[in-house]
Amino acid sequence: MQRFKFKHKETVATIILDEEKYYNIVVKAILEARRAIEEKIREDPFFHLTIEPYECRGFIVERMCYASKVANVGPMASVAGVIAQHAVERTVEKGAEFIVVDNGGDIAMYLNRPLRVGLYTYTQRICFEVDEDGFYSICTSSGTIGHSISLGFADAATVFARDACIADAFATALCNEIKDEFDKREIESALMDFWRRAENFILGALVVKGEVVGFVGKIPRVVRGVVKPDLITRG
Repeated sequence: MQRFKFKHKETVATIILDEEKYYNIVVKAILEARRAIEEKIREDPFFHLTIEPYECRGFIVERMCYASKVANVGPMASVAGVIAQHAVERTVEKGAEFIVVDNGGDIAMYLNRPLRVGLYTYTQRICFEVDEDGFYSICTSSGTIGHSISLGFADAATVFARDACIADAFATALCNEIKDEFDKREIESALMDFWRRAENFILGALVVKGEVVGFVGKIPRVVRGVVKPDLITRG
């Protein structure tokens, strides 16, 4: 595997490929998605500001608005995920059989063999082995790490799905449900309520808050491994 770093404005991505020839395709797709989103924001600033579901049409942004509707969040909650997903899809169309785009912790991938992915919080280090072929995504929202807007207090609210746009939106929705005073039982209840709303759109979800780790649905196998902070895609 070959690992590349890419930065453009707010987008800070790690790209993993088997073949370097696909790198320029990934970058072109990232910029293509960003342009579509920036054009939408210029013509409709409320699209950028709202934290409520929003209706819209257009390339890329229509996917964000659909995700906002099903997850009950604003469309920008899925911005990192949709950019990563679009880049992966475009590159697979060109022939790539293995690609990972980690856009600031929201990860879209297309796999032909198992891959280990680490989850880092201040209190937990969790290593997953993703043993899935084809499209897969892992997106995380946090109320304690990173600069993204969150109305919740989870150290990590992670969603597993086939589409990173959907996963990103639902990760935000899940994090919003985890309040500062929640204990183990309240986290369990919040996860079950979330799952009833989300199970038709995602594969599974996980919450980390302090020493508490809870999950629902189907998540990758947790394995022994070293989660290296220096590999985190940072803004």
